Amino acid sequence: MKSEVKLSKAKWLVEPGCVVLVTSGTLENPNVMTFSWQTPVNNADPCLILLAISHIRYSYDLIKQNHELVINVPGEELLEQTHFVGTVTGKHIDKFKESGLTPVSAKIVAPPLIEQCAAHLECRVVQIFKMQTHDLLICEVVRAAADTDLFDGKWIPEKFHTLHYLSGNNYGVMERTIVAHARLSFL
Repeated sequence: MKSEVKLSKAKWLVEPGCVVLVTSGTLENPNVMTFSWQTPVNNADPCLILLAISHIRYSYDLIKQNHELVINVPGEELLEQTHFVGTVTGKHIDKFKESGLTPVSAKIVAPPLIEQCAAHLECRVVQIFKMQTHDLLICEVVRAAADTDLFDGKWIPEKFHTLHYLSGNNYGVMERTIVAHARLSFL
């Protein structure tokens, strides 16, 4: 049996996406924010990723200064840090210092990478769609790097558990690979 879901809760039917940590600012003045509202929007070169960000976020103020950011992919071992940096503003505290995360220089963009994360996508914001409470940022990936022990063209969930936001303090992890073999015909 299925029951109605309140429209205010409907987004949880298509969540959880992989949680990422987005860095902004510069290595000298870095900030980090937790995101679960992101998705690739093409599979071409250049790779484009869409992020939805609230107008009131300090991170958004920093992103608008240079139109650059880094998408960092944390694993299960960074759960506490990931949750913490998503619950406080960097306007008044140094989230890197308080969380124990380490900013390191990116190769192409000004915002730093997070050393402890398994992958990094250095991005430039190429288009912004203004919305009521959130803006949609189209980000072009200008450089991507990942730990080869954990990523071989796809994540290896038996070795690396991406975080997936479920609501509140709740997260899930991806733990195993399954492979579809059959091609079904519905004709």
